Amino acid sequence: MNRLKIVLIFIVIIGVITGALYFISESANKSKSAKLELINKRYGYSKGIIIRQQSYKGHGIEVKYQIKGKEYKYAGGWDTNPRDLREGDSINFRYALDAPEMIVTELDNGY
Repeated sequence: MNRLKIVLIFIVIIGVITGALYFISESANKSKSAKLELINKRYGYSKGIIIRQQSYKGHGIEVKYQIKGKEYKYAGGWDTNPRDLREGDSINFRYALDAPEMIVTELDNGY
């Protein structure tokens, strides 16, 4: 009887963890889709400077850029790096004209 309880508890715990990971994944996908939809409505192109890049345990990037004299920082992930960009390099990006803090860099799949 105790063995059955332990197995059932283990199955419930695995189910909760799997459900939580699925929810997090779906939430991130919806957020990225909403961001791309906003950018695709009205967008412009510009360049920024990579101030930090990480490729250990995931891909992260920080970009500093200016739009109409106002300075912004973007922190996000990246998917591919065909030009082998590093910290200090110039990077192209597309931004929403209505919300310049929303950008998609050339390293993102949605660019």
